[in-house]
Amino acid sequence: MPVVWMFVAVMAALSSACSSPTEPSPTPLTLPLASSVWETISLPGPLALSNQDGALTFEFPTDGSVHYLYTASPLLELRGTLAITVRIATAGQPTFNLLDRGTCGIPVSVRPLIWANQNGNGDYDRWWSNQRHVLLAPGTTTLSVPLQPAAWSSVNGQLGNATPQVTFQFEKALLNVSRLGVTFGGGCSFGHGVSVIGGTATFALSEYVVR
Repeated sequence: MPVVWMFVAVMAALSSACSSPTEPSPTPLTLPLASSVWETISLPGPLALSNQDGALTFEFPTDGSVHYLYTASPLLELRGTLAITVRIATAGQPTFNLLDRGTCGIPVSVRPLIWANQNGNGDYDRWWSNQRHVLLAPGTTTLSVPLQPAAWSSVNGQLGNATPQVTFQFEKALLNVSRLGVTFGGGCSFGHGVSVIGGTATFALSEYVVR
């Protein structure tokens, strides 16, 4: 089979395996929030995680930064809509400080992350909710993101519907999910890290579901 037709055939198979974003997931997933099964990528080292009232919590660092919060995915394949509920509580008058000083206009925020292909580090192994995010400010927010290409972007910032080739990579990732989580960033990046100055802030994740 010529390479071009092989690509088209494989892409068609992947597309047919992924449900329409308006359809619910055939296997609804609620991630356990026990602190023992979650990890962080942060500086200078892992953050201390805890549980309070059923939520997964941590204190934003005042010396260092938090980048990723993630856990292993119980499901290899995802469909439907991914939703998170987060709460930010502050004391004093903290300012959320970005490590990325770029001027691309991304607000200081937290957003869902899909990490695929055995936790790979390639251009299409990590996907972030693009446009939909939660601003880092006091309050409780539920964010829902359909698992469709237009709603997610890759490591190099390409939306999942940018080209047929990128769509192929996004759908491949949804069939090979290895980790799920959220990342913290802004400026010109989604996950290059956040700290607080001038006060304290607590992050709480009370729901992470696919339905």
